[in-house]
Amino acid sequence: MSLREIGVAAGQRNTGAARYHFGSKESLVEAILEHRMVAINARRQTMLAELAEPDLQGLTEAFVYPLSDQLGEVDHPSWYLRFVLQAVLVRGSAATLEGDQPWTSGVKELRRQFVAALAGRGLPTGARQERWNLFAGFITHALADREQMLQIAPDQILTRRLQFLTHVVDAAVALAGAPARPAKPDHRPNPAPHLRRPA
Repeated sequence: MSLREIGVAAGQRNTGAARYHFGSKESLVEAILEHRMVAINARRQTMLAELAEPDLQGLTEAFVYPLSDQLGEVDHPSWYLRFVLQAVLVRGSAATLEGDQPWTSGVKELRRQFVAALAGRGLPTGARQERWNLFAGFITHALADREQMLQIAPDQILTRRLQFLTHVVDAAVALAGAPARPAKPDHRPNPAPHLRRPA
């Protein structure tokens, strides 16, 4: 979507308003992220400061609960978590979320402690960063799915908010702390007979 299309969708008579105020799509995305992340970051920093030690349970809760504040309600929907999943595809936005902005300090510290906790469990260096990516992706997608369900099919939601968040935390802790096993050879099944090349 172009900045002009964003201006039209926002009902602006001046379709160049978004470019005038933000300069580029990347800057617009960064402004939206900052607008939401300031509060998320503040709560996350508080939760990290209250941890007696950086165990996976406490670190996972510090990731999940501040982000879950953006879920919205049935009568007051939010699009932010789904926006985050799309925003990282905009050039430069992933770097923004991992950069040196004051409002990303909490997630950067959380990641540092998370990787250190995995090092204490004997995971090799490469596996620790891969595990972080899987961990963060699982949580963000789980919350984004919940956000969508609240908007389009609230009657199909199986658990109340706090129970859902407990499920997400438990699953994410299990994912984070799973032992690293040696990679197995790639055992792909033989192709079906009709797909095999003739001898």
